[in-house]
Amino acid sequence: MKMMEKLKAKKKDNKGFSLVELIIVIAIMAILVGIVGTQVVPYIERSRKAKDIQQISGFCTDAMTAYSSNASKLDATETYTITIDSTGVTAVDSTGAASSELKSSFTELNSISNISSIKFESKSGKAITSITITCQNAKPMISLVVAGPSDAADFKVESK
Repeated sequence: MKMMEKLKAKKKDNKGFSLVELIIVIAIMAILVGIVGTQVVPYIERSRKAKDIQQISGFCTDAMTAYSSNASKLDATETYTITIDSTGVTAVDSTGAASSELKSSFTELNSISNISSIKFESKSGKAITSITITCQNAKPMISLVVAGPSDAADFKVESK
């Protein structure tokens, strides 16, 4: 019987955490989240920009594939330019003549219709107004020019 009475008495004294203790824990957690949050935000933007660069690199790969697959139909001495802008996708040779084979092969590989159909995630990626990819039968085979944001130089893709 004495054991049961002791357990009942102990149960009555168990009140849990006080309100002050809970508020202190919440305040400490808020401070930690504030410090860690400000340290993480720049890394999120960097990862978004890296994803945009990867996407642009994919366009360069698509351009090289389209150029290579149409090599028998294209003039090997010409330089071809694929431009993605607000009006759509265009492919022309160095004289300005349209290359429908190159354009159709390129758009078939990536299914983009214009610059706004590309889902860039970074702030500077969303400000891109045009992407120009030049294909030629010499080194470098592929070169890239990105127009738009002031930091467009961040969108460099190695020439292949």
